[in-house]
Amino acid sequence: MKSELKITLLYIIIGITWIFLSDHFVLLFITKNVQNQITHFQSIKGTFFIISTGILLFILLKRHNSAIRQKINELKEKSLELEKSNKELENFFFLASHDLQEPNRIIISFLTNLEKKYKKSLDEKGLKYIQFAINGAYYMRQNILNLQEYTRIGKKITITNVDLNKTVESILDDYDESIVNENTTFTIQKLPIIKTDENLIYLIFKNLIDNAIKYKKENHKLKVTITCSEDESNWTFTCSDNGIGIHPDYNEKIFQLFQRLNSNSENKGVGMGLPISKKAVEILEGKIGLTSNPNEGSNFYFTIPKRLKTQIT
Repeated sequence: MKSELKITLLYIIIGITWIFLSDHFVLLFITKNVQNQITHFQSIKGTFFIISTGILLFILLKRHNSAIRQKINELKEKSLELEKSNKELENFFFLASHDLQEPNRIIISFLTNLEKKYKKSLDEKGLKYIQFAINGAYYMRQNILNLQEYTRIGKKITITNVDLNKTVESILDDYDESIVNENTTFTIQKLPIIKTDENLIYLIFKNLIDNAIKYKKENHKLKVTITCSEDESNWTFTCSDNGIGIHPDYNEKIFQLFQRLNSNSENKGVGMGLPISKKAVEILEGKIGLTSNPNEGSNFYFTIPKRLKTQIT
């Protein structure tokens, strides 16, 4: 039975019941001579009122529910269209980035051979220009690879028990000793074993640590601290550093694709690490943000729910 019909029938039953009960109550205070006439009149009038208003209520509820169902169906259609559009856009990104790799490789190859073959013929300025072009080509190549990685995030997700201590340890082992040396201090709180996707959580920590290393202060010892806290619903992780920091006005902008707030610095960032982390966190139904000020370091934090709202397999 539809909801509007249930509500209408309930309204009619309650209304008629109330009429008969109230009539019998009123009869207690009226003389017997006029009881029958009053009872008959009141019952007919009350029943007519309840039925007519019940029919009106049914019509209004039916129209209201029909409008709601129509909106729900429209939202479902829009959702399917958006999902289809997103998939097409991701496929376009992947194919476009794949097709761009070959001409980019040719550019790097020819410029490198040009530099080697005509090194003695070119002056310092000419060699410098070639080097600028090669560096630009490598920068484009890295952007292409990062774009491919970005479009692939979340394609295959497997939720397992992940020891985050081993995850962070594995990330630090991958760095060259010249990067992680006596000028860098990592303080890692004992981290939990959580149910999550191993690849996504690896990407999150990897890019946050990368960001701290790339944007450290010159002639200062880098200090990176990773901590964890929890409540009933979420795990909250923080990755803090004493690097160059950023202005609070850019706290959201740095999570957008290809945004580099320090484009003149000597670091090799291409503006993809933090957007990749953000996408990975959101796939895991968490949130990411930061607190920071220039020259005061940055404090990145992200949450991972203990139980996912949607089933991921």
